[in-house]
Amino acid sequence: MIASQKVKEGKLVKVEAECDEFIKKIKITGDFFLHPEDVLETIEKSILGLRKNAGTEEIASRILEIAEASDAQMIGISPESLAQVIREALK
Repeated sequence: MIASQKVKEGKLVKVEAECDEFIKKIKITGDFFLHPEDVLETIEKSILGLRKNAGTEEIASRILEIAEASDAQMIGISPESLAQVIREALK
């Protein structure tokens, strides 16, 4: 399952996911900036195990929680727009 979308903040985000009822594997790439960079891996791990039909709000909440805990800077994306692309990939 793949989704690619230019988000409202202007950057391209690509999400590749594998799932059955639950998300088993996810990879997020794109031309956005996230500092520190290793936060992206933490975000991906936090999404694993979520139900395939998890809502955009639930996904965005996890992303925001990690970004705030890591004091991460998201440039060209937001937790909400990232969650929307993830949701699209899971359809």
